[in-house]
Amino acid sequence: MSAQKEIIIVGAGAAGLIAAKELSAQYKVTVLEARPQAGGRTTTHYPAPGIHIETGAEFVHGELPVTLSLLKEAGITYHPINGEMYLAENGELKQEEAWIEDWDKLLDHMSKAPESTTMQQLLDQYYPADKYATLRGHVQGYVEGYDLAPLDKVSVKYLYDEWTLEQGTNYRIDQGYSSLINYLGKGIHLIPNQTVQSIAWEPGKVLIKTQDQAYTAHQVLITVPINILQNESIQFSPALPAYTAAAKQIGWGTVIKFNLLFKQAFWKRDVGFILSDEAVPVWWTQSEDSLLLTGWLGGPKAEKTQGDLLDKALGALAKIFNVPDIADLLEQGYVHDWSAEQAIHGGYSYGMPFSEEAKSVLTTPVAGTIFFAGEALYSGDSPGTVEAALHNGREIANKIKSLP
Repeated sequence: MSAQKEIIIVGAGAAGLIAAKELSAQYKVTVLEARPQAGGRTTTHYPAPGIHIETGAEFVHGELPVTLSLLKEAGITYHPINGEMYLAENGELKQEEAWIEDWDKLLDHMSKAPESTTMQQLLDQYYPADKYATLRGHVQGYVEGYDLAPLDKVSVKYLYDEWTLEQGTNYRIDQGYSSLINYLGKGIHLIPNQTVQSIAWEPGKVLIKTQDQAYTAHQVLITVPINILQNESIQFSPALPAYTAAAKQIGWGTVIKFNLLFKQAFWKRDVGFILSDEAVPVWWTQSEDSLLLTGWLGGPKAEKTQGDLLDKALGALAKIFNVPDIADLLEQGYVHDWSAEQAIHGGYSYGMPFSEEAKSVLTTPVAGTIFFAGEALYSGDSPGTVEAALHNGREIANKIKSLP
């Protein structure tokens, strides 16, 4: 009987943990994590009994097969999200229907655009700034806010596929995403506080060095955020220039998330989401009886924002709801700038014109020895989500298991 193969997984986010779970029956699995705990961009904070705050991923975006099946398998409960969507404009909250004029025509132009087209190119071609300033502003706010993407980099095809997808019901996990992370991490050999700096390899053998340790295995699966590969924070020997170049063809955006707990509600109870053009433009509520408002500042504006972030958030809410003394109503404020997070430095990926070709490169094994996985390498209907990470992590794990 041959000795059990050893595989090291770099990164204990959703992709790394589900891969470890899938591989553990067949391999000796070790997971190296740069941060003090597992979870990556899924982190739940429990400030008081009965209250939990998602500083990272929060929603289950529709009937997502991997996420929902894991929640059911783990016995973790979840609930649908209610509430109306509003646009804050000129001191008024407008219902969703009034958002973007010519929406259908915009989608028609997007559907016919060449695959190499960016959103900036399409807007410049069909919607000149002097005539369509409002439409361009709304599109920019949506693309930067939700996709974390600058208009001159994001793929029109990527946005079209996302915007025309029927998402269905959105959910929240009752005890937060960390409950799912804890389930996936059960029984996994995890070594925290290990930042991988270099990987020397030959077919069937890897030597991995961190800031203070060295590890050997037959194979390695790398599940770090895509910007870690873009920045060449892990040195490969021999080098993998085609893989580094491919990583740079996938977009990476950042986000600042605000969770503000108030002493009393000053918003209508039917409010679900609010879009605005304030310094912190996107806000949403929790359950009807919750006193928590969550703010979201994504994309290029998040990268440029400086100064007191909590003050900016309160200022935005004061204008949106016309509540000048809003600071007096604040019970507790939590600000999470993901660009400053160790070993992450951002939010999630977005599609650029040649991202799909790049993903094909990165999901091709290196001599059956080095593998890559993560939300940025997912191709499907749920990009930039925990589902993307789970789906791709499982997919690559199955690819590893199928090798001789």
